[in-house]
Amino acid sequence: MDRNQTSKNSPKGHGLSRNIPLFYLYQLCNSFILDRGIWMLYLVSCGFSLAEIGVIEALYHGVVFLFEIPTGYLADRYGKKSSLLIAQLLGMLSAGCLMLSSGAPFIIAGFLLGGFVGTLQSGATNALLYETLQVQGQEHRFKQRMSYGSAIMLISMGVSGSFGGFLSDMNWEWVYGGKALVHLLTLLILLPVIDPVTFSNKPSPVGGSTRIRLQGVTELTFAGQLKVGYSFIRSNRPFLTLSLFGGLLYSMAWSITFYSQVLFQNVGFPNKTIGTFNGIETWVSAAITAAAYLVERRIGKTASLLTSGIGFTVFLIVLAGSSGAWPVVLSFFMLSVFISYLEPLLEAYLNDLVPASLRATMLSVFSMMISTGMMATFLILGVLADRGGVSHAIQTVLLLWVPLLIVLLLWCLRHIRKA
Repeated sequence: MDRNQTSKNSPKGHGLSRNIPLFYLYQLCNSFILDRGIWMLYLVSCGFSLAEIGVIEALYHGVVFLFEIPTGYLADRYGKKSSLLIAQLLGMLSAGCLMLSSGAPFIIAGFLLGGFVGTLQSGATNALLYETLQVQGQEHRFKQRMSYGSAIMLISMGVSGSFGGFLSDMNWEWVYGGKALVHLLTLLILLPVIDPVTFSNKPSPVGGSTRIRLQGVTELTFAGQLKVGYSFIRSNRPFLTLSLFGGLLYSMAWSITFYSQVLFQNVGFPNKTIGTFNGIETWVSAAITAAAYLVERRIGKTASLLTSGIGFTVFLIVLAGSSGAWPVVLSFFMLSVFISYLEPLLEAYLNDLVPASLRATMLSVFSMMISTGMMATFLILGVLADRGGVSHAIQTVLLLWVPLLIVLLLWCLRHIRKA
């Protein structure tokens, strides 16, 4: 079905236009993550070593690796809204396990369940926005909408990071009790969302035709979806190279974000200050993200990828070599600037490459690549940090990471220019 036919069969009268403000509200509430900047400190307070935390994080991303594609398929088959609603219900259960914290098994179960929750949201969230715009014939506005949504998300994360830090100084149960409440509020926001669907005119038993809604997009079995997805990845080198580059970059960025909690603590900052740093970082990121599509209009795709990749690498090297408190803080914020600029743009580049019937599945493949990188990066950093400190661990990992990133960046740019 082409764009004109889709728009004709799915007018705004069906209520789909409500999805945009609800998407922004969803981003605001769903991103209010009270333990975002302090969850490692929670595990340390429960008696886990950095190596053990590295194992838990690796298991977390192992869950993501195993379930990303199956949950992406479920979103493509049964609808994005259904996937997001289930995620909120399981999110409440995950927060409950951590709030009880009655032993290591409950704590680990809570974190691993949180990983599964992430898989239900990763492909479905942005696919819902893109397909809402596509059905309305406005997919060209995705970069703009995504930039605004990402900015709202980051502002919410910033406020929640500061708030979570203060709550943790009083009682960790307040942090995870509040997290369960946020999942409930997010579920209520999702209820009036309308799943982006296609419409079809089919013969009516009493004559004429009737218009029916087709839930989801794909009608393939899971095995069929995997086969088509595999063929797509093999034939679409721009998608493959962008995903590999983004996966390597994001896995390091997220690992550094988490390990910065320990770096900040090592140089003498208390929990509430660490939470505030994470809050301010997300506000800076929000400003960069909101303007990303405007900058990209001027410098283009190639320059955007180069700027983000090189800039992030330079300040990562600075962070690894810094011993003073404020050089560490400055490097931390600059890393955020470069990664935040790329995030909404890379989402747009990937969405533009993927057909509707594979969108959530292929976006889940990208998330799976990030999780694969996280399993290796986070675990190795944890083991090395227990032996020689976080800074030494980062320096050691960079010996392999930097050359690999450069190779993937050049490979990515070559295939994008050919596309």
